[in-house]
Amino acid sequence: MTKLVWTKLVLVLTLFCGSTLLSPVPSSLLFAATVPDKNASAPEWNKGMDYLEAMLTSKETAFDAQKVAGLLDFVTSTKGANAQLDPGPRDKATGAYFFTDIKAPLSKVVKYAYNPKIPAYVTLPSVVRLGGWQVKPDGPFDGLWEKVGNVKEPLVMRGIEYEEITPDLTTGSYYRYDMDRFMVLLNHRGKDFFISVTGQQKPSTVGRKGAIIGPDSDWNYFYSGQKGVSKAGLGWVSAYLYDAFSVVILFPPDTAKAQTRYVTFKWLRAGWGGINMVSRENILEGCKRFATGFKKVLESPQLPEAEQLISTYARIKSLSDQELIARLLPVEKALKKLCQTESSLSHDDFKEKIESGKYLSGMSREEREHLLMSEAVKLAIGKKCFLDQMP
Repeated sequence: MTKLVWTKLVLVLTLFCGSTLLSPVPSSLLFAATVPDKNASAPEWNKGMDYLEAMLTSKETAFDAQKVAGLLDFVTSTKGANAQLDPGPRDKATGAYFFTDIKAPLSKVVKYAYNPKIPAYVTLPSVVRLGGWQVKPDGPFDGLWEKVGNVKEPLVMRGIEYEEITPDLTTGSYYRYDMDRFMVLLNHRGKDFFISVTGQQKPSTVGRKGAIIGPDSDWNYFYSGQKGVSKAGLGWVSAYLYDAFSVVILFPPDTAKAQTRYVTFKWLRAGWGGINMVSRENILEGCKRFATGFKKVLESPQLPEAEQLISTYARIKSLSDQELIARLLPVEKALKKLCQTESSLSHDDFKEKIESGKYLSGMSREEREHLLMSEAVKLAIGKKCFLDQMP
């Protein structure tokens, strides 16, 4: 395979933060590092990163906040807000640094995005299809948002999750993997911080063929279940997400404003044939894709109260299989219509699966629940969707 082909087919990963961005985000609200930072502060945040990685799989319940002080000081400093930082590789994985501001207080972000009763895909519509806890977090995870603003000592939580991502924008492939998650809510220099650390346990399932239906900003995706890559001529490729490590830090950049800064350090290794094909630009574009959907949901003036979303999800889960399929018929009808005009669905296998009704009937219970809940969220925030009423 030529160097040009390899370059064009580099996987744009959706792991944890998604794939490339179709709709630009205002530059005033998105910040991504583009050149290496050679200054002396690097050892300080690296020390915190090493400690967090060790805590990810440790059984230690006590948290030494002093060991992440350098890291937290960095992200809150002018340097952390403006420096073009390249964290470099870590364990053979490509690294990147990114941050964005969300027009919502920390307690709200935690309540919606880290709520055990709200599926992750509700706030991550462009990057996560399915997800859940295999091992529910220990510690004060339930109602964690109520602790924001009143943190005395660091609150530590750990769990194990599974996640299946949406199709990436370059190859159309999607993957499923398991990951450890370590979380801590703490106060540092009078300001609350929420840190979430994730590490992939082992290589993902082999990539499967999917499709983005229309603009990525519509959050409509197709999942074939077939192994391979959707891009023409590459159906034979067996692609994997080999390894990933991510540290997310949430905090209010200005305590006088109802605003949360989202900072992430990410390292990804993925490709095929054991070769890492991830570039730093891939990760940054993926983070921008993630941020677009995340902000669209959390900043929406029409976003229902968390309790209402929890109620809607519970109602969907209580539906019988027959009722669930019936509620999804408008979605199936819309997809059949899109088959006639949408180029991403022109693949014969994709089109046949939708038009025959096998797509909806072949879904698992969880996949159907996801589809209906995702459409319900779009309807609730006033976004174009396939439903005309809440389920």
